[in-house]
Amino acid sequence: MKKLASIKTILIAIAFTVFLLFLKDNIAVLWGIAVKIAEILNPFIIGFLFAYLLNFPYKFFYAKAFGKMGSKRKIFAPLKKPLAIICTYTLITAIIVAIIWIVVPQIVENISSLANVFPDYYQTLMVNIESFIDWLNTTFNAGINKDDIINTFMNEILKVLSANNISQLAGKTGEAIFGMLTSTSTGLYNFVMGVVISVYFLAAKEHLCRLVKRLAVAFIPIKYLPKIYEIVDITDTKCGRFLVGDIIDSAFVGLLTFVAMSILGVPYAPLIAVLIGVTNIIPFFGPFIGAIPSAFILFLINPWDMIKFIIIIVIIQQLDGNLFKPKIIGNQVGLSSFWVLFSVILGGALFGLPGFILGTPIFAVIYTLISKKTKNKIEEKGKIAQEALDFEVLNYQKIAAEQKKLREEAEALQKQKLKKMIGLDKSDSNSEENDTDSDDKK
Repeated sequence: MKKLASIKTILIAIAFTVFLLFLKDNIAVLWGIAVKIAEILNPFIIGFLFAYLLNFPYKFFYAKAFGKMGSKRKIFAPLKKPLAIICTYTLITAIIVAIIWIVVPQIVENISSLANVFPDYYQTLMVNIESFIDWLNTTFNAGINKDDIINTFMNEILKVLSANNISQLAGKTGEAIFGMLTSTSTGLYNFVMGVVISVYFLAAKEHLCRLVKRLAVAFIPIKYLPKIYEIVDITDTKCGRFLVGDIIDSAFVGLLTFVAMSILGVPYAPLIAVLIGVTNIIPFFGPFIGAIPSAFILFLINPWDMIKFIIIIVIIQQLDGNLFKPKIIGNQVGLSSFWVLFSVILGGALFGLPGFILGTPIFAVIYTLISKKTKNKIEEKGKIAQEALDFEVLNYQKIAAEQKKLREEAEALQKQKLKKMIGLDKSDSNSEENDTDSDDKK
């Protein structure tokens, strides 16, 4: 039997090695197949994400608004789910239409106004650069020749705007526009189909969950099911609630930015507020991604407006980080600033924009599972492990001696149990012999 087990292990190792070599030689083909499958499943993935996010308002309508429907008259009970779905999508559609109706015209007006007055902003920029160079020369005796710097700057611009570069830029622009139109049509198709599929996901949510549970129970060993359920629960807590709370928090930050900029008279408030709100969804880097180009645009108009904008952003981000986000999201992530930065960089490098947004909650799930496993392992090792965690008490010789002592005590206890078992067997056999002797005598 041992020989058969060892032969089986060797065959499994050989098969696994061959499989790894096959993956190495055909990684490009397999990756292309995976990408193609992902493109086919894109509408279903988008539909699942929409349904997952809309499940929160859906549960409110189903359990709160229409929770008592059908309690007295059973004929109205089947209407709870359709009414909850209709109210959910009506609410989301009304919010999106209101945003488009109010914000989009102002954004378009801001963009057209910015494009019309951009030459004036360029002149203002050149004047500000000259003033800055004069201030450096008068204050620090820098001796900078502003004419040389401006001429060098203009020569670089003329090189960029040369006929060769313009022709190349036109060709690349045409390709980019064609690719953008293609991707836009594909994205629009995926979006529309995702919305339609999300309705079916919400309508058949209970049936799909039951189906997934049946498949899990049928094909996964029972001993692994509690761990899988735990992973699903932690993922729902970390990812789902974090995403919904992050979207609400970002919308609130964008609205607060718009109000503050309007009160202080900072131009392009709708455009900049939308940019700040959208980029705020990205953890850690989001505020910088939205604030830097906005500050540059305001610097071209008026440096004083840029200073007011920076003050607004700093105050709002401090309020958001210390007051708003903890109240809206809570401690759903449970990561330090270092791990948030690490997860954002790693997720963005691997998966782009989705990685920037989802990297933090997914890493929080992994971090939570590893932390719980580590805690359980330390508790299993007992007092020695707790002392080893304390660097003031840490002494490898002492720990080794205590381990040796514990092993000797365990071995002595085992020997004592064995002796007792042997002694019981002897006493039992003696009692049986005495019984047989007494029977023979009788």
